Amino acid sequence: MDESRLSTTPRSGSCKHRIVVYLSRFRRKWRRNGERGATMLEWVLLLAAVALPSYFIIQTGLAILFAHYRLVTTINGLPLP
Repeated sequence: MDESRLSTTPRSGSCKHRIVVYLSRFRRKWRRNGERGATMLEWVLLLAAVALPSYFIIQTGLAILFAHYRLVTTINGLPLP
């Protein structure tokens, strides 16, 4: 058997290689998380630009419809002249 495989102490080259691999994986993951955050920010801004104004427009439209319905039912409830 090869004694280098059985050795429990890491070789200096492999330890440096592991550190480099770990740092490159960390950088890749960090960049990916940054992109994910940017995408989430874009969705939040999109929702704020579309959903909030449409909510207020719908609320105003419903208030107008309710007022019109109230007026129509009041007029229909009046006795004939």
